[in-house]
Amino acid sequence: MHEQSEVRTYLFTDIEGSARMWEEDPERMRPALARHDAIARSAVEKHGGVVVKMTGDGLHAAFEDPLDALRATLELQQALADPESTAGVALNVRCGLHAGADERRDKDFYGTAVNRAARIMSAAHGGQVLLSQAVAAMLGERLPGGVALRDLGSVRLRDLALAERVFQLVHPSLRRDFPALRSLEATPNNLPQQLTSFIGREAVLAHIKELLAQSRLLTLFGVGGIGKTRLSMQVAADGIDNFPDGVWLVELATLRDPQLVPQAVASALGVKEAAGRPVLEALLKFLRNRHLLLILDNCEHLLQACADLARQALQAGAGSKVLASSREPLRVAGETTYQVPALPESEAASLFIDRASAAKPGFQANREIAPVIANVCARLDGIPLAIELAAARVRTLPVQKIAARLDDRFRLLTRGDQSALPRQQTLRALIDWSYELLTDDERAVFRRLAVFAGGFTLEAAEAVCAFGAIDTSHVFEHVTQLAEKSLVVIEAAGERYRLLETVRQYAHERLNESHEADDTRTRHLAFYLALAETARPELAGPKQGEWLTRLDFERENLLSAHAWCDQVKGGAEPGLKLVYLLRPYWLNRGLLGLGQRVTAEALARSGAEARNFDRCRGLFVAGQLSFFMGRYPEARQYLEESLAIARDIGDKRRVAEALQPLGMAHLGQGDPRGARRYLEEALVLAQERGDQRELAAAINAIAQLHRMEGDLDKAEPLYEEVLRLARELGDRESIAIGLLNLAMVVISRASGDRAREMLLAVLAIAEEIGSKPAGQSVMEVSAGLAVLSTDWAEAARFYGAAEAQSAQTGLHRDPADEAFLEPLLTKAQAALGTEPFAAAEDAGRGLSYEAAIAEARAWLERARST
Repeated sequence: MHEQSEVRTYLFTDIEGSARMWEEDPERMRPALARHDAIARSAVEKHGGVVVKMTGDGLHAAFEDPLDALRATLELQQALADPESTAGVALNVRCGLHAGADERRDKDFYGTAVNRAARIMSAAHGGQVLLSQAVAAMLGERLPGGVALRDLGSVRLRDLALAERVFQLVHPSLRRDFPALRSLEATPNNLPQQLTSFIGREAVLAHIKELLAQSRLLTLFGVGGIGKTRLSMQVAADGIDNFPDGVWLVELATLRDPQLVPQAVASALGVKEAAGRPVLEALLKFLRNRHLLLILDNCEHLLQACADLARQALQAGAGSKVLASSREPLRVAGETTYQVPALPESEAASLFIDRASAAKPGFQANREIAPVIANVCARLDGIPLAIELAAARVRTLPVQKIAARLDDRFRLLTRGDQSALPRQQTLRALIDWSYELLTDDERAVFRRLAVFAGGFTLEAAEAVCAFGAIDTSHVFEHVTQLAEKSLVVIEAAGERYRLLETVRQYAHERLNESHEADDTRTRHLAFYLALAETARPELAGPKQGEWLTRLDFERENLLSAHAWCDQVKGGAEPGLKLVYLLRPYWLNRGLLGLGQRVTAEALARSGAEARNFDRCRGLFVAGQLSFFMGRYPEARQYLEESLAIARDIGDKRRVAEALQPLGMAHLGQGDPRGARRYLEEALVLAQERGDQRELAAAINAIAQLHRMEGDLDKAEPLYEEVLRLARELGDRESIAIGLLNLAMVVISRASGDRAREMLLAVLAIAEEIGSKPAGQSVMEVSAGLAVLSTDWAEAARFYGAAEAQSAQTGLHRDPADEAFLEPLLTKAQAALGTEPFAAAEDAGRGLSYEAAIAEARAWLERARST
């Protein structure tokens, strides 16, 4: 959460030369640094400051009053002046002070003022204290005795922003004279001044610096607008001391002729060609004995020329390095590549707030709009340019309106910095640039990939994209090239790919402009229907967990395929097939509401009204899901129609399938006689057919009826038989159901130890296959077991956790389970008292699913060991 109030003064410190000292004498540095940290923390806290964080060999602190910050810094430097105070190791500490807006998120300070303070510190030398003009002005005439401020003039700091007027703290006890400040002016360079601040990315900067230290050619690559150029310049500015002959930016974006690349580099370096000799010859001669950093910016449209130039430049002399930015690597021997990541959530929000504040002075991210900003940044994939374009819109639109219009982001996100390159002024132009650099076949595959939602596998891409001029054998190469060109993202495991949502919307527009949109979407539907058909038998077998996880990854694609059935000719049949095949997935993942919605949509689709096999199965799915959600009248309506169709077409398997939930729905409506009639018929049919899975379900339903009637002697052996059949089938979910039902029986018989072992076994299965319904049931049965153990508060807590989960999944207890739990909870409430019971229940409702499962396991294991 973002908060903003008054001005704070920020202090940053750092030990000069600490890396070398650690390498040379780590044993002495450990106690010295410990003493340094204690002295620094004491000085800050003594003067009313707050240590925000320790930063390696320094600290970041914040003060309400700049005078307190000054006094703390003076005391820190005076204490460190004596090497004996730091275990005999002389530590030269440099300090920087700057004042600005108090901006925080998650108890950490951030923003322009914080970054500026760090840059001011980095310009200082060991033993030197630098203050910004803002701090000097706030101190005014309040300087302590013996303290003076020495005006060092304006310097360009390494954040590349406007020059800063800095002052040095002067005191008789401190060193007075130092070399020139570590500013950009100290080393030759042509780095342009930036009009906006550099936000976040400390970890990324540190990593890039490490890579550049180890490599002579480093290429930063990534999608357009991700911030490659700004990162390149900031890395160069931070490391400028390592290049005595300077850091030199060569901007290639406007260059079209590859043959002019050497001339562009020579112009940046001020190299003149000799009469009648090629400019490359003069350039390589110039580089021979130089120690400089060459920044080749925006290489993607001149890849071969940039690769050749980089290779020859590095061969010309051992002292120079090349830092390139491109939408794909240069592919030169010895090249190190780094794919620039999107901004993480907190940094993306900080960037939005900073740019919005500049666009509309007085803009503040309060508690109401902070989540909206986070949503905008997430939907823009953390792409800095897109975020900046969105933030600029706060001049005319509230943040909520910006979020609402992101579905048409290419029209919304225009009118960027008019001084920037044309392709950086609108979001569409940004991606147009990348699209135009593709081959015709790459463009075809790229736009066809737009049909995938939530990512895709190579197998899926080959099935969907290979038609027309695109051969299946070439899809992998095209996808690889698109990934190399930063238009496709390879997931961490390397087995899935995806398009950033902004890129996907662009590709979607391109697909709609083509004549291949319908064919592509129909192929997408066919692939995911086939996947669901392959998965269906595996969802009730030993590979259940593996296939459930695979469908997790493909959920958005499955929903997209379902949606296309509304538009494709003859879509009713595949639509009904799809919802039937996915029924076990919705149940296992606790997505009953979603499953019910898409099934109802499939049944209402034009062409789905025919009383045939597919409609029969679809009605069964809708009815079973309605039953599990406790919607018994609705369940009966669906299941009675399904049963009627099954009888009409003579499909005994579908008859048996519909009879079981229909009987339970009657039981839920207080009609045990009707329930028994349906359930006994289902059992007879299952026995006739000899299908073990069908038989197990029928036996389990009969056992539920017996348990609800209180006849545990009849129910228990039936549950044992269900468990035996489930184990033979290797169906982990059915094993869990059998154990849960048996646990309720043994609790009713007051056998807590047996129930505890069963519940622990169910927990193991629930975690193995990711079954939220099984986990929810463990909480419910644990509540009953807690009553048996007279652990009243825990019973209420587990019940509350189960109810919270039920609200999320839509899964309600069936009549037999309700009959088991209700009297036990009544007993617990009477023993504990109404208000304490309610308080414990509310505490349970506040637990996340994961936390509740962990508590249940700990409680069950603790009780087992006592």
